[in-house]
Amino acid sequence: MAITDNKIAVLGTGSIGSSVGADLTHAGLDVTLIDQWPAHVEAMKANGLHIQFPDEDLNLPVAAWHLCELAEHVPEFDVVFLAVKSYDTLWMLQLMEPYLKDNGVVIGLQNAMNDERISSVVGVERTIGCVVELSAEIFTPGLVKRDTTRDHTWFGLGELDGTITPRLEMVKSIMENVAKITLTNNVEGGKWTK
Repeated sequence: MAITDNKIAVLGTGSIGSSVGADLTHAGLDVTLIDQWPAHVEAMKANGLHIQFPDEDLNLPVAAWHLCELAEHVPEFDVVFLAVKSYDTLWMLQLMEPYLKDNGVVIGLQNAMNDERISSVVGVERTIGCVVELSAEIFTPGLVKRDTTRDHTWFGLGELDGTITPRLEMVKSIMENVAKITLTNNVEGGKWTK
């Protein structure tokens, strides 16, 4: 499957989720941004998503849904990037799990040790670990200030069992639209050293 054939969701569109979702959308991928903050979702629907980089501004239309709209659309996603606060991990994934394809994958874009929580809902076989190096902030609906340029953004990706798999390579090819990517056989160690 080509990366452009993947149906991608970004679940949680704060500063990190919005930054990733904008870059993936800008690359022409099929991306839906899903969030529980009504004002942010409405701003994205009305005016697109505005990302302010240190060296450029990006303003683009995005597919944005409020969390409750999942039930209206009944989508099936190949890839879900989870970018919510740690305390929202379990309930958000329990809500999202029925919309993840059987062979789909969840990648936690969280600065926390949540891979075990994620895999407890969707299964180890549908979980990829991630270490995030991206600095951004959001205070206004529809507007993100990204402090890290694309050239200085980095993600480490790894299977929980340490193997380098074809699906890990596929997720890498998607994420290269956002950052420099390193595949690792010790993603948990990468999180601890951060």
